[in-house]
Amino acid sequence: MINVTIQDYQSIVIFWLVFTRWLVILMQLPIFDNTSIPVVVKTLFSLVVSFAFFPHVKGEIIKDIAYMGLDNFWSLTIFYAASGLLIGYLVKCLMNLFIAAGAVITQQIGFGAVSYFDPQSAQQVGPFEKMIQWTLLIAILSSGALIPMFKGVFNSFWSIHIYDLGNFAKSPEYFVGVFKGIFLSALLLASPMIFINLLITSVLGVIARMVPQMNVIMVSFVVNIGMGLLVFAASSDEFFRVAFKIYTEKLGEWFQFIM
Repeated sequence: MINVTIQDYQSIVIFWLVFTRWLVILMQLPIFDNTSIPVVVKTLFSLVVSFAFFPHVKGEIIKDIAYMGLDNFWSLTIFYAASGLLIGYLVKCLMNLFIAAGAVITQQIGFGAVSYFDPQSAQQVGPFEKMIQWTLLIAILSSGALIPMFKGVFNSFWSIHIYDLGNFAKSPEYFVGVFKGIFLSALLLASPMIFINLLITSVLGVIARMVPQMNVIMVSFVVNIGMGLLVFAASSDEFFRVAFKIYTEKLGEWFQFIM
């Protein structure tokens, strides 16, 4: 018969709170939100990251425990889970910016009907969304652009405390600005395709008036897809360069908010 006794209950609670925040953040990242990755892998990776950060953030979590008390274990867990959801959601929104731009491009080119259900991400995606998402994800990982994200999460243990919860009521302007910037950035990235689509539609409208017997609808499908692919191929280098620049700028804004 083996008897297990806990001698330092506070340290276990602190590690649990660190693990809770990291788990809900990592679950939302583009790499880990795929259903094909086992939950055990996600959990073990979160445990490793939590173990690495635990000695450095222990002192800050003690402040929350001193404010709430160890008896309010579940209240502390809910707070750290909720703050992790918020932080992870902001990071995920930056990647969804490119997915939104890809969705607009897919619709403008005429590939909307080709959208399919991806069982790995459990959502409907089109060809351009998937290509743009994974291209930028590889560029972000290879360039080390995720380091500011980890640094921002690390600093969140200093800036986000349960006794400062009322300060979040002062930040709606930031969230309005973030989501407005994400929307405008998605439109900016898709603007060449939007312009080409409007130009083609206008030209085909004139042709339809001049040659009524022509089936403009069928012609528009071929022209939109052909011109769209040519324009995207010609502007892809600039597209990904601007997209990466937008990502770093938005990540910098998020980092300043966490600080």
